[in-house]
Amino acid sequence: MNSESHIVVGVDGSPAAKAALAWAVAEAKRTNASVLALSVCHLAPSADGGTDPFAEMHRRDLIAAVDALGTAADGVRIDQETPQGKAGPVLVERSADAAFLVVGGHGDHRSGVLVMSSVTTYCLRHARCSVVVIPAEGARHDGPLMLRPETPVR
Repeated sequence: MNSESHIVVGVDGSPAAKAALAWAVAEAKRTNASVLALSVCHLAPSADGGTDPFAEMHRRDLIAAVDALGTAADGVRIDQETPQGKAGPVLVERSADAAFLVVGGHGDHRSGVLVMSSVTTYCLRHARCSVVVIPAEGARHDGPLMLRPETPVR
């Protein structure tokens, strides 16, 4: 895929991540792009080599999040994957040639400052594409925050 053809979005089951998925799909529809929805599972391998129940839970939750979009996703190709690893590095690696990496901002502080998780902060610091942070519904923010790779993050 080239950088103008797909959008990567991290989905962890949170309200902010569901909002991020909805934003990514709407942007993909607007720009005729596809979406790669990733639910990264950071677990140690199962001792008995069997299927890890948490990995299966990530897979089911991702399918449910995409299904919940309903007709909003019509006409948009959405690939779904549940890779293993640390979320930040996996999202950054998988978005290397994406138009955007979209993540949820997990909450807001009483001062009105967007509070970002360690995963979001990692993505903002290391991504090679623009990162879009979507606040959770009800957060006191006007909308998405987009940072390009050259934008300094402290």
